[in-house]
Amino acid sequence: MKKSILLIAPLSMLALAACNKSETPAAEGEATAGAEAPAAPVAEMPPAITSQATYRCADNTIVHVDFLGKNEAADIRVGDKTAAAVRVKAEAPAAPAEGAAAPAAEAPTGPLKSEDGKTMLSGSGKQINLKLADKGAQTCKSN
Repeated sequence: MKKSILLIAPLSMLALAACNKSETPAAEGEATAGAEAPAAPVAEMPPAITSQATYRCADNTIVHVDFLGKNEAADIRVGDKTAAAVRVKAEAPAAPAEGAAAPAAEAPTGPLKSEDGKTMLSGSGKQINLKLADKGAQTCKSN
């Protein structure tokens, strides 16, 4: 008697498991309904760091600059490398007049400016010209 109960119990569980197919289509239906919803637009990735340099300015200020992209932006840190960065960007080029050919995509020229316009950076490589928000314009050199 005990042996037959032990044999019947697993068989009855298998039979019950096979009958419970109604939950699977509902779960699949929910998954497809979520997939049909429009995805949020992906934000544009920030430009990559193309070069980094440390400069000493005329007033002995140490400045760390991370140049981004094709000199389209830079992060400036005064003093320590872990200090808060000020992002300066190139101004957007003016739109071409109607009927005029669009200019070729080139690296921006001119100074990079912060959003508030108080910090400006021009140049790259061994020497830059820098105007910080709390200081005047000065030349900074890298070793």
